Amino acid sequence: MSGNRPGGQHKLVIKKKTLQYPVDPDNPGYVKIEKESDVDAETSLPAEALQLKLGLRIKQTQTVELFEVRFKPGPSGLLPLHVQPADDPIAQDLTETLGKASDERWATFLADYDPQFGAKFKTKLRLSPFAVHPNGFQLVTVAFTHANHMFANANYVFGISLLPGKNNAGIQLNLGGGGAAPPKKKTPKKKTPAKSKKSKGAARRKR
Repeated sequence: MSGNRPGGQHKLVIKKKTLQYPVDPDNPGYVKIEKESDVDAETSLPAEALQLKLGLRIKQTQTVELFEVRFKPGPSGLLPLHVQPADDPIAQDLTETLGKASDERWATFLADYDPQFGAKFKTKLRLSPFAVHPNGFQLVTVAFTHANHMFANANYVFGISLLPGKNNAGIQLNLGGGGAAPPKKKTPKKKTPAKSKKSKGAARRKR
């Protein structure tokens, strides 16, 4: 899905649909965050079914309570996801390639993908705890590639999911997803025909 050119391509466009902040009984004083998004993987589809490896860069103290990728309504419309152990080879590859801060970690998954699923999805992500200031936000990097590829030396697709604090609108600008929007065409102004000196003189004589 990510083409043949080595390196990352910012072709995973994640747009917020809904946000909720459920109470977090396991972490008094904090809440959870649950975000539903519309996702467009702006890349070509594979010719046949394959397995993908995927990572989410989250806070070290956070747990992914729920992560769903839905390609159609109904119980059968979920992309099969398999949670991987902490600091597994996928996480190590992502850390080497994309890095992580001392308070971050990579949560990783294997996904069974079929091209009939298409490239547009709805996702639901719930993290616990969510300790962001009401005026702040958390950025979650999302990256995936073929299961038999390495992020360090092959190609992959990535995107950014913005998790806003309660006071934020959660509006995200797409800075480098698809191609730039074409410039707006300027409508030429209509020229008003100038009155000739002859017509002005004729008007005076008629008076």
